[in-house]
This record gives sequence, structure tokens and C-alpha cells, in this order.
Amino acid sequence: MAGTNKSGEDAEGSKRAADFHNAMLGTGYADDSMLYVVRYVNSVKQKLRECDADEFMRCFGELNRLWSETQPEAPEGAASRYEKAQELKQQALETIKDCPDLVRDFDRFTTNGRVLMRNMAALRPGK
Repeated sequence: MAGTNKSGEDAEGSKRAADFHNAMLGTGYADDSMLYVVRYVNSVKQKLRECDADEFMRCFGELNRLWSETQPEAPEGAASRYEKAQELKQQALETIKDCPDLVRDFDRFTTNGRVLMRNMAALRPGK
């Protein structure tokens, strides 16, 4: 039997796993806001019917578009954007109304979503 360096392979694999873990959770790539948003969206997908989860995600996507720093001002101004955001928020809350934990955590979810959008915008080239 040829001599294999099993412990060396294990150490190399462990080092690669640690490097990957650090890269994925390192500053600038993932933070608490990202992880919170991912967990919340996962809960939405687990607890709601597919059509309701899709509607919720549509509303959240539109909110993200409104929050985007690169989004030009709405023709009607900031008041129009605020009004549209409130409308989307109500639609999203309507889809999760039967899940008290999702309703309870919705404001934290949207706050983390805004933070995530700002962080992602800061990472874009040219910023």
C-alpha cells in the first residue's frame, strides 16, 4: 500500500474549509443584516403558500427598488415614493397577516433590507 498522508490531506481540507468560511462571512460580504434577511425570507417561504410568498417577495423587491440609492427620484417627488412604499408595505403585511411572528418581525426585516441595500451599493464599483 502506497504511503498516503491522510493527516496532511485532512489539514489541507480543514484549511480550505476555514478559508471558505471566512471569505463567505468576512466583512464586506455578509453581515448580520444579510443573514437576518436570508433567515426571514426562508421563514416566509416555509410558512406561506407559494403564491403568497411570491407576492411578498414581489412587494419586497419593489421596496428594494425604491430604497436603492441609484434609483432616480420619482417624477412626483419624495412624497410619491413614500406613498408607494407605504402601499407596498401594506400589501406585504396583508400576505403575512396569518403568521404573527412574521408580522412582529416585519419592521426589523425591512430595516435590515435597507441596510443590506446600502451595503451592497457601497460595494459596487465606482462608488
